[in-house]
Amino acid sequence: MDSQTPVFGHIPSTGILYQQPPSSEQIAKANKVAKVKAVLKEFAAISLIGITVVSTLFTVRSCSDDADRQTVQVVKFQMEVGK
Repeated sequence: MDSQTPVFGHIPSTGILYQQPPSSEQIAKANKVAKVKAVLKEFAAISLIGITVVSTLFTVRSCSDDADRQTVQVVKFQMEVGK
C-alpha cells in the first residue's frame, strides 16, 4: 500500500523550509495598513461614545419636554374643572 501523503520535491532534505524576509517596502506597506486600521478603530470608538452621549441628551430633553407638556395639560384641566 502506498501512502496517501503527497510528496513535495521542493522541500529540502533537512525538512526546514526557508522564506525570504520581507523587503523594506513590504514592511512599510504593512505599517501603513496597521496605522490606518488603528486610526479607523479609534474613530469608530470615539464616534460610538459621541453617539451614545448625544442620544442620551436628546432622550432626556425629550422626556423633560414631555413632562412639561403634561404638567401644562394637567393645570389647564384643573382650571377648567375648578370653574
